Amino acid sequence: MFKSGSSGLALLLTILSLLVFVFFAFMGLEYLLEGNHLVAVLICLGGAGLLGLCIWLACWGKSTRKKHKGFVIEIFSLLVAALLLYFGRTPFSHFIYVVDHKEEIDKLVIEARDNAGRIDTAYLDYAEQRLKDYERILKKSTNNDRHAVSLKTASLKRRLLPQDLSTLREERKAWLDGLRHVNVWNIATARNLRYILTASDDWIGQYAEVSSLIYEGEKCEPFSMTSDDIKSRYQQFTTPRSPDWMSTVAMLVCCLLILTYYIQCLRAKSRFQGGHA
Repeated sequence: MFKSGSSGLALLLTILSLLVFVFFAFMGLEYLLEGNHLVAVLICLGGAGLLGLCIWLACWGKSTRKKHKGFVIEIFSLLVAALLLYFGRTPFSHFIYVVDHKEEIDKLVIEARDNAGRIDTAYLDYAEQRLKDYERILKKSTNNDRHAVSLKTASLKRRLLPQDLSTLREERKAWLDGLRHVNVWNIATARNLRYILTASDDWIGQYAEVSSLIYEGEKCEPFSMTSDDIKSRYQQFTTPRSPDWMSTVAMLVCCLLILTYYIQCLRAKSRFQGGHA
């Protein structure tokens, strides 16, 4: 019979390797689900609990004296564990792919942040130019009545640059500045990048709505801007892909370590039977 220390070490290896597998699968799901933390957590917790239960049941089925019942439970548990590991290989290998392309993702986040920041700058330039043009039009139409020019220009300025929009712009700038140091190991990276990519269009639409009212005499269009399209490059990190050789090797090693406790049970059972032959 193996010493309890060997069994304890096998159990420790199984638990640690299971935690590593679940973490990589969780991070892979973060990118595949584009930052949906709740769903990723529920899937990983459920999968980890079920996988651990299957390994324990397989060991119990191997050691029980009820051979027929134990054999059925052992085989069924191993099949369920194999299915869990099979489906888990997709997010697991996906995160390895993400880590392998870490520098590209870092640059993508920075580029998306800078693109989003340029929207505010472009709108401020638009508003400033439109106010200058409107002031020039008013000077001609009112025979340079300074009071009328000042009132109407101030009205347009309040329309184009409302205080609540300025506050929102400052908060957004502070948030974007906080994205200067990001990495693929941060669980917030996937959500932040998705938010920037989708929010950029929303911000452009918001500015377009604010500037949609054209005052009498103005010859201009509402604010518009074509945001740099980096979504297609981002999709490669949110789309499942076939595991490459590196992730396949890592997956096999992780699976063997996860099954360490079960393998220990097999060896202990074999030695026990050999000692009583």
